[in-house]
Amino acid sequence: MKNMLTKTKLLAASMVFGLAVTSGANAATVSFGGQAATDLSGLTSSFVDPSNLLDGSTGFFVETFDDATQTVGVGPGSKDYNVDPASSCAVNGAGTPGIVVSASAANALGVRSGSVSNVAAAPLGDQTCYGYTPGQGGALPSWVEIDYSGFLAAQLDTGITYLGFYWGSVDDYNDFEFYSGGSLIETITGSSLLAQLGGVNGSQTNRDSNVYVNIAFSFADAFDRVRITSTGVAGEFDNIVIGLRNRPVPAPTGLAFLGLGLLGLGLAKRMKK
Repeated sequence: MKNMLTKTKLLAASMVFGLAVTSGANAATVSFGGQAATDLSGLTSSFVDPSNLLDGSTGFFVETFDDATQTVGVGPGSKDYNVDPASSCAVNGAGTPGIVVSASAANALGVRSGSVSNVAAAPLGDQTCYGYTPGQGGALPSWVEIDYSGFLAAQLDTGITYLGFYWGSVDDYNDFEFYSGGSLIETITGSSLLAQLGGVNGSQTNRDSNVYVNIAFSFADAFDRVRITSTGVAGEFDNIVIGLRNRPVPAPTGLAFLGLGLLGLGLAKRMKK
């Protein structure tokens, strides 16, 4: 079922609308708005340095799909998914013990820079490498999954309570799913995002169709895996930032500090079949 808008409230300070989705004591809040990335990758999270060069001691980690920008202490990136293995692109997390990158089939994940018609479109303003599914020649439907469970165990942590990502040319057939162990706890759909922002389906130039998405999870809803799914060509994403549950900074508790242009989005909660 499509996500439904369940509650809106006016934030007087910024005169925008927000949405918090709750189930019992649990809650997850979605907002839109990051900052310009100084590494020419478009938009990144407001919680990290705009260069995307991070010190992992902060409890935030970034996947930029570029060799040059990755979290200090994270292992070397994998070029297995690159269109051109000699390029500067790499899946940073794939070289880190405890982070497992998997895909639905061969060529389900691609990493590249630039746009190619009927293959992938770089998120608006992104001149660097980005990820997409399906990769060139990959079958549909497709999915890409990043499993952080082993990494979290090594960090003596139990989950992730913040995730931000730059979602490029959003299509109504792209979804992001969040798991804790074997349970699917939340889903954010492209169709719901487009409906909230008034974006144009699949537009490579519309700013409301190329957005930085922030999701603040309650401690009870902390997740350890994220899966990007697509039933069409293609789902594009960059600058995936995670914040550990036990990071040494306050967890996000509201919408005001996540940037201007905050809007809310319903999250579908269901169990994995």
